[in-house]
Amino acid sequence: MQFIAFLIFSAVLIAMYIGIRRQWAEPGLVAGVGALGSIAAMTLFMLARDMNVAYGLLAGTVVGTLFTAATLSVAWYFHSNELRATHGQAQASEYYDE
Repeated sequence: MQFIAFLIFSAVLIAMYIGIRRQWAEPGLVAGVGALGSIAAMTLFMLARDMNVAYGLLAGTVVGTLFTAATLSVAWYFHSNELRATHGQAQASEYYDE
């Protein structure tokens, strides 16, 4: 069960990263659903390891939130660089067309 919960956790993080990069939906919606999914999956992972329920909920929430924040930071960084690069190329081509 631990392995399945961890696979779900990693699939949620990958889907959230790609969702932000490819603009599958509004970034806030992708981030919110991804955060809830990763927290739930990590909590299931912690509880599958025969931990105390309170500790499993706390650790799952903290670790899920940290991985969500890291994934969203990386996705938004690369996405904003990509937008900046395409916007800069459009401005450069307008400048040279004159």
